[in-house]
Amino acid sequence: MSANGVNNKPSSKENKIFMWINPRSLSTSFEKCVGCMDNAQTWHEPYTSCYFNLLFNDPATFALFPGMRAFVGQFMNAQKLVDAGGHLYEGGNLSPVTSFNHDWVKEQLEKPVAEGKDFMFIKDTAFGIDGYYDKLPQINAKHTFIIRHPHRVALSARRLLMHLYEHKGDPDDFNLSGDHPFMAWEKLSPDPLFKLWNYVRENIDPNPIVIDADDLQNYPEETLRKYCEAVGIPFKKKYTNWPKSDESLKYFHGALEQMVWGKNEGVYDAAFLSSCILPLTKPLPDKVPEKCEGYAAEFREGYKIMYETRLKPTE
Repeated sequence: MSANGVNNKPSSKENKIFMWINPRSLSTSFEKCVGCMDNAQTWHEPYTSCYFNLLFNDPATFALFPGMRAFVGQFMNAQKLVDAGGHLYEGGNLSPVTSFNHDWVKEQLEKPVAEGKDFMFIKDTAFGIDGYYDKLPQINAKHTFIIRHPHRVALSARRLLMHLYEHKGDPDDFNLSGDHPFMAWEKLSPDPLFKLWNYVRENIDPNPIVIDADDLQNYPEETLRKYCEAVGIPFKKKYTNWPKSDESLKYFHGALEQMVWGKNEGVYDAAFLSSCILPLTKPLPDKVPEKCEGYAAEFREGYKIMYETRLKPTE
């Protein structure tokens, strides 16, 4: 029993692997890479879907963030497509978003790895489980983390959220720290990924696996090889490339409406239409715009500490 009252005693020897993230960390490209490996059973952000359900059903959300109504309209369009049928992900393993609550997800992840699959890979946001650590599955899972420099994260998040919130003006007028709810830190722990990493170290595994997004782009084969070795997946050279089509994603597990929304809005295009990890082309910015600074500052301490523990691709 952990100090938080959570029983983390392993219940099986199956290979189940979590990849915990903060958004905009190159994680979805990595997820597609792993999801295309031989005999992988992949879950796409199940706890994030729980968080969305809680957020959308909280009346205070729209009072605090009126601009979010446009975002919810996008989800409603996705729901109409699901109700009508005929979308790309019909007939796969995805489940209705209404199924997703923390108890249900815990139950699903505690089930045996699907027949014919060698391992289960669960990619999810740390904020999706924030405040619900007792809903982590009681399984013998490996908890792994991907980190990315806060400046790259902040600028990537701004691009995405400007699109989702239909901000047409100067990017520097978009307040990344206060104009949207998903990273409204008064509702969440500061830097949920760093908090979860510390929780895992104290209660589950003193040496969780960490990889860095820049390492992944600069040394894709070396980083992927080391990750596979660390989590018990036999590495194959072919894993550095994968099919560009996103049709196979319907065989992922996750929330159907969230996947259709992401397809409609182009949220996942760069990742789900990828065929390899692309190399870095832009230098790391020394600083970020003023209205991104508060957001970036939330991650700096955790990133610095976790970076020192990462798998180093060249050693």
